[in-house]
Amino acid sequence: MHHVFIVDGRLRPFWRFFLAVVLLFVAYLVAEEAVGVAYLVLGHHPGRVAAFFWGALASMLTVLAAFKLLTAVFERRPLGSVGLAFHGRWWRELGRGLAIGAAMILIVAGLEWAGGLAQFTFAPQPLLRAAALTFLLLLVAAINEEVMFRGYPFQRLVESITPVGAIAVTSALFGLLHLGNPHHTWFSTANTMLVGIPLAVAYLRTRSLWMPIGIHFIWNFLMGFLLGLPVSGLTFPVSVIAARVRGAAWLTGAEYGPEGGGLATVVIVAATFYLVFSKRIYMTEEMRALVFDPAPACEPEQPITLFAAGSTKE
Repeated sequence: MHHVFIVDGRLRPFWRFFLAVVLLFVAYLVAEEAVGVAYLVLGHHPGRVAAFFWGALASMLTVLAAFKLLTAVFERRPLGSVGLAFHGRWWRELGRGLAIGAAMILIVAGLEWAGGLAQFTFAPQPLLRAAALTFLLLLVAAINEEVMFRGYPFQRLVESITPVGAIAVTSALFGLLHLGNPHHTWFSTANTMLVGIPLAVAYLRTRSLWMPIGIHFIWNFLMGFLLGLPVSGLTFPVSVIAARVRGAAWLTGAEYGPEGGGLATVVIVAATFYLVFSKRIYMTEEMRALVFDPAPACEPEQPITLFAAGSTKE
């Protein structure tokens, strides 16, 4: 039994993955209970959007605490090794992620408009407070989902079943998680699984979560708040632009939003190729040292690359 569970004096990565999944569920339950208790103590239950924000924030904090524990006990590394370290290029990676995500959704919307599949008109209304709340809500949600699906559990799967296998498993789970969203279809589920691939590649090329967080956040923010399109079947009460979509649902995603349509499929595939082959995306020496340098009393771990993932040159 020793060799099945233990290697080099540590629990095998595969079993650390399962332990992380269990701790994820525990963290979410703790967060839910904590928020519920806070509502009781304060004697006030906020509106749906505010409640979602506080729930997401509590979940993010408890999940990060769980991963802090795991990295300290098993990897003997700081939490930043999960991909949240403020290394020398973190802001550039975040900015590149924002640029990639913005280009993706604006291309999809542009194709819908050019093809007569969507009409966009300005919807003048008070936006400042809604913009701030939506910004915070979607930023926390993006960090939460990226830490969950490209963070510690994904990274342990990469070590145990290869990067391709880890991408396949976590992308499938990412898509299945959205089955509870309104107006979902088999196409929207497949597309949601597909978008997990470029997000995972962005992590693997940098060993940092800043780029996938940027892509994830700005895709949702521009789609929902700027363009007024449904985000995974959910619509925002306030948006800068009012969108009216018509045409084949398989092309536009209809009520589920662009993520459920074929135009998004093309853009997601194109973005994946860019992320895989771009020489401007690479792992910094700081992240290489943080993730791969031997930890105390541990055997050296060798970098696991995906195509050019290990490149440190532009």
